[in-house]
Amino acid sequence: MADAPVIALLTDFGTRDPFAGIMKGVILGINPSAVIVDLGHDIEPGDVHSASFALRTAFPYFPKGTVFAVVVDPGVGTDRRAIAAEIDGRTVVCPDNGLLSWVLRDYKLGSAVELRESRFHLPNVSGTFHGRDIFAPVAAHLSKGVALSELGTPIDDPITFETPEASVRPQTIKGEVIYIDRFGNLITNIEREPLERWLSEQQGGRISVQLGSRDIEGISRTFGDVAAGHVVALVGGSGMLEIGINQGNAADYLGIGKGFPVMVYSLPASRSR
Repeated sequence: MADAPVIALLTDFGTRDPFAGIMKGVILGINPSAVIVDLGHDIEPGDVHSASFALRTAFPYFPKGTVFAVVVDPGVGTDRRAIAAEIDGRTVVCPDNGLLSWVLRDYKLGSAVELRESRFHLPNVSGTFHGRDIFAPVAAHLSKGVALSELGTPIDDPITFETPEASVRPQTIKGEVIYIDRFGNLITNIEREPLERWLSEQQGGRISVQLGSRDIEGISRTFGDVAAGHVVALVGGSGMLEIGINQGNAADYLGIGKGFPVMVYSLPASRSR
């Protein structure tokens, strides 16, 4: 027996209103065998950049064949395209507004289409709820084996925005806060592998992380390496350097948001005493 198809939902719909649940109802009406996974519905309204990063964080942990329906769509009802893209054996169905940016930084685009075949949409498409009327039914049809090529016209130019790269120098790495999770952890664009390479090149000096006027001593392994209420820098589950507070909310405590600069620096051993 074949594995049940997986459809993963990521939206800014929240959980107070029935919008995310309605998408699930549409999917199950078309494919009752679908396994629906909630990646999350609490992306800040219209925050395409955060949604794109959240998708990238989850993407490699889902099996090949997964369909991601990502609906953060401030341009709903306008002439922005609705698209589906095959990427590394998975398919993302979404508005064409940059949501693919972080995934396409790490994975090659396969085939992609603009979703123009109305027979795979609900009969009456509203101007305000394409999650229900276009993206959910398309995701369901894909999960039933409909080929991507049947869904619309080929495209090769999905919209992407520039994903900020950290700057690595002999004595410093400069990055910025790119995402804030529900715990208030400040996730940066400083990635594990270049950070670890940089750390291996330092000569036993003191490592600090600078966040505005605050210096954080060293890079810890986990939150519990510092006392409750203390600020800590560590590489989190996203594979990025992040700043948090053990049993606290760093974003609220520090008053810092996305785009805030972060620097990791090393003082030579002779100056670290």
